[in-house]
Amino acid sequence: MTREKIAKKIRWDSIIWTAGLVNVGAMLPQLYQIAKTRSVAGLSLGMFVIYFFIQVAFSLQGFFRRDKMLMVCLGLSAVVSATIIGLVLFLRGGG
Repeated sequence: MTREKIAKKIRWDSIIWTAGLVNVGAMLPQLYQIAKTRSVAGLSLGMFVIYFFIQVAFSLQGFFRRDKMLMVCLGLSAVVSATIIGLVLFLRGGG
């Protein structure tokens, strides 16, 4: 059996889309907590900046390879990361 047949049999497209959307949702609790408490103590800005650049890179990979899942899911993850980065900068700046 080829890998393409295995992927079709296990519905790989559905699995990978689900994983991609979970990736987007994984940072939403952090974003919610920041918005709710307005506290960013102990949060690593560097980690979110690194995540952001990785997410943008993989989103662009999706664009260039015509892989909608990578482009959409990692693009949305980059938006969440950018929002968290903005909030951290704003709140640490005395906003």
